[in-house]
Amino acid sequence: MQLAIILCAILVVQYALSLIQIRSYKKNIDKIVRDYKGEDGYFMFSGMQRGKFRPGAIAVLIVDQDYIVHECHMLKGMSVFTKFKPIVSYNGQHVGEIVSDVSDSTVKNKKNKIPAFKKALLQAGENALLTISKSKISMES
Repeated sequence: MQLAIILCAILVVQYALSLIQIRSYKKNIDKIVRDYKGEDGYFMFSGMQRGKFRPGAIAVLIVDQDYIVHECHMLKGMSVFTKFKPIVSYNGQHVGEIVSDVSDSTVKNKKNKIPAFKKALLQAGENALLTISKSKISMES
């Protein structure tokens, strides 16, 4: 009986912490979107990498139609209280450069243990390249 109560308590705590994390995520994404609302030619892309026993990560890129990154935000860690942090080093760079740099650094990694934030950033960058190029092709047709 005590085991059942403990398991139920764990589920309730997990549910509450998940709600906190979802609210925080939504608040941050809404703020990013609000900054670009009404402006044409900007796109938001995200990549996510979950870690089973290692920290996970979410990368969010704001990219214009010329593939230039205007903002990069990264959430990485294991805690539900982890917050998005701006990564200004990618601002003004071409998405292709970022994808190439991250890909090159992962190939050089001899242990094949690529950090979750690099996988998430790579996924967001690849999504940006594919989506914008498809939209440009459909506009020209």
